[in-house]
Amino acid sequence: MALPVDQQIQLAWRALSSSGNKEGWSTIPLYKKNNWLLVTGCSLSTNEQAIFLEINHSNISISNNSLPIAQGFKVQQLKDEDSKKGLALIRQVDGDLELFTKMAVDVCNTIIQNETLNGNQLISLFINRINAWLSFMRKGFETLSQEAELGLIGELETLSSLISENIPISDVLDAWIGPLDGLKDFELGTGAIEIKSTLSSNGFVAKIGSLEQLDDSQISPLFINGHRFSINATGLTLVERINLLRDQLIDFPSELSRLNNLLLRVGYLETAAENYIRRFKTENSYIWLVDENFPRLVPGNIAVNIRQVKYEIDLTPLINDSINLSIVLQKLGIGNSGIN
Repeated sequence: MALPVDQQIQLAWRALSSSGNKEGWSTIPLYKKNNWLLVTGCSLSTNEQAIFLEINHSNISISNNSLPIAQGFKVQQLKDEDSKKGLALIRQVDGDLELFTKMAVDVCNTIIQNETLNGNQLISLFINRINAWLSFMRKGFETLSQEAELGLIGELETLSSLISENIPISDVLDAWIGPLDGLKDFELGTGAIEIKSTLSSNGFVAKIGSLEQLDDSQISPLFINGHRFSINATGLTLVERINLLRDQLIDFPSELSRLNNLLLRVGYLETAAENYIRRFKTENSYIWLVDENFPRLVPGNIAVNIRQVKYEIDLTPLINDSINLSIVLQKLGIGNSGIN
């Protein structure tokens, strides 16, 4: 039985670092398919570790302009030899080895899980996964705070609700721009949906992070989708909710890969899964239209010299004004076959 990928990579790097080869790269194959190969590598002369994705196709297209750049590691094209093309993910001397190992293992597992893709698709997958890691590393933490965990639970609840409305999965993932630092959590059809979550059993208070968050002058209609959760033994952990979503996407490998990249961008790291032990039970979900009658602060209704505001809105009095998701989708111009 083959060892897990993380053990294979670390054992290979350890063996290569003591191989005595002072010139160029020493390599050990990691995983092989008919037309491509994952390889571990080590350069003693530069004290660098790497993984290589080699593809036996001459028609692979790679642009250097699309290759990720970051302090501590680099991505570069392999030299075109023997009709092989591909990419190398290389840890530089100043790169954190522990973090690089996690990234290398994750990238390799992502490629292996999508082994049926063609060469160009694997190249895109390789690059996109590393870009997701770049976004993750900019956040500067490996475990979501409890507040961020609750926020992600709420966004996943909305994601599941949209998928259950038979909207194409690709459209739903396109709409989820929160992990991409979008101003709104979802931009769908002609408008947007902002997600708010609470654990309070009494009332519903939403935290608003900026004047622009509830501003519908740039995109309209705008809705708030509020979720009330409780910590309950019958609920689901963050990991369980993510895995349920993954199960729904099992027959859609491209969309599954995109979901995993978005999760990494938002700060969810697979190796930190054991930290998410709280069980969230969905108690209520509400949706409100944000219009001129909605209580809010936006650039158009405050003094022009006020630049930054964070505030809270008590939405409890509006609970009876909640509208159904089907009506929301109609207002957004969405049918069950996608954007009309």
